[in-house]
Amino acid sequence: MTRMDAAVDPSGPLYQRIAARLEAAIAGGALRAGTRLPSVRQLSHQHGVSMSTALQVYRSLENRGVVEARPKSGYYVAARAPVLPEPQLDLRWEAPSLVNMDQVLQEFLWIVNDPLAVPSFHAQPARTLLPEAKLQHLMAGVNRRHPEFASRCQMEGSTALRQEIARRAVASGAQLRPEEIVITNGGMEAVYLALRSVAQAGDTIVLESPTYFHLLQVIESLGMRALEIPTHPRDGLSLEALDFATQQPGAVRACVLLPNFPNPMGSLMPVERKRALVKMMGERGITLIESDIYGEIHFGEQRPPVLKSFDPDGDIILCSAFTKTVAPGYRIGWVAPGRHFIKTQSLKFRTSVACPMVTQEVLAQFIRDGGYDHHLRKLRAALKTQMLQMADAVARHFPMGCRLSLPQGGMMLWIELPRHVDSREVFAMARLEHIGVAPGAAFSTSRRFDHFIRLQYGEPFTARTEAAMQKLGQIVARLAQADVPSAARASERDSPSMA
Repeated sequence: MTRMDAAVDPSGPLYQRIAARLEAAIAGGALRAGTRLPSVRQLSHQHGVSMSTALQVYRSLENRGVVEARPKSGYYVAARAPVLPEPQLDLRWEAPSLVNMDQVLQEFLWIVNDPLAVPSFHAQPARTLLPEAKLQHLMAGVNRRHPEFASRCQMEGSTALRQEIARRAVASGAQLRPEEIVITNGGMEAVYLALRSVAQAGDTIVLESPTYFHLLQVIESLGMRALEIPTHPRDGLSLEALDFATQQPGAVRACVLLPNFPNPMGSLMPVERKRALVKMMGERGITLIESDIYGEIHFGEQRPPVLKSFDPDGDIILCSAFTKTVAPGYRIGWVAPGRHFIKTQSLKFRTSVACPMVTQEVLAQFIRDGGYDHHLRKLRAALKTQMLQMADAVARHFPMGCRLSLPQGGMMLWIELPRHVDSREVFAMARLEHIGVAPGAAFSTSRRFDHFIRLQYGEPFTARTEAAMQKLGQIVARLAQADVPSAARASERDSPSMA
């Protein structure tokens, strides 16, 4: 940055001229979102102005949303939401069917641990955003105080951790009792146990569409049928479609839903629709299984409530885990089964007996001492910035015709490509470039999301990320311009639908 001269709007106040120069650099791309700006003292020195004038510069830019102040860190270029339309809601739905996952999912799972991939294939925060050193310190203390944890376990789980889970649940609107919480090996075991507690092979289970591919695998392994209900990228599950699909008594046994920032869409169901959903399913005797694994990763001021908060009778089964927020490798999750507790606990004993006590006690102490809340505040701020940076890169590098979700929490972007672009082809080409793309075909048993992809933004946005998004945009543009038999493909995709 060079010393300011009087050539820029000499009639205006000096701080406005400096601010205009900075804003032009930001608008022109010389200063990217998330870039740290010079300190107030440095800005004062660079432009030969007083500290108060330099501070006026930043405050005027902050008021216009161009820069943001971070406590004890300084001023940064603010990330701005890109101007791209959101994906459209497809209200078609298909008859319940046994799950038979596409080969593309197997290919995705084979390459998911690619250490060179940018962004990563994994939908979880980068190690730099996790409190590894703090957890390591706590674990050393737990091992020192409780050497017996290496030779025995408690089948019911850590009392301290269950108490902390129940205490934290109050913020989500749920009233849980520690003695009715079952500790599990991650969030998927929690959902697995919940499903086995209320349903059996051949039963129909309602899912959001698109939905998390591991959830589809659980449905497949239990021999159950999946009924995918259309989901809006902003407001979540279509209650109108759910109402229509569940009118026949006994047609649906249970729903497995993520109303707060699900993978891959990142939608957030409004409170009144959550209330209406609980009422509808209660009147029809359909069990709700709720996974709130992303509920703590909200970008707004308030944590969104869970469905369980509208459940006075204990009918809703609430599941969650610490795998997406603090310790992916600990594989600690939990389920609050309500009136299904006895069966769920029995299934846990028969399935995997217990979970490691050491990691449970470490998490309990981390939460109790306030470290978890402190960590979550930083994690949410980082993920919100990274989401906007990734979305901005998509808007700049992807071709016309693309659509983009802007989630209010979670870790995923859901991107709609031009209709004839096959996500399998995008995935196949991107993986050769070590770009972590998940094909939309992996998130449904139907063909309706073949032209969608998922990107995760769990890692800090870097020059490598920018280059990867530019390359990915070129791949999508090349496929969009290719002379392909799109009409036949679209016909195949659209034909087996029901109104």
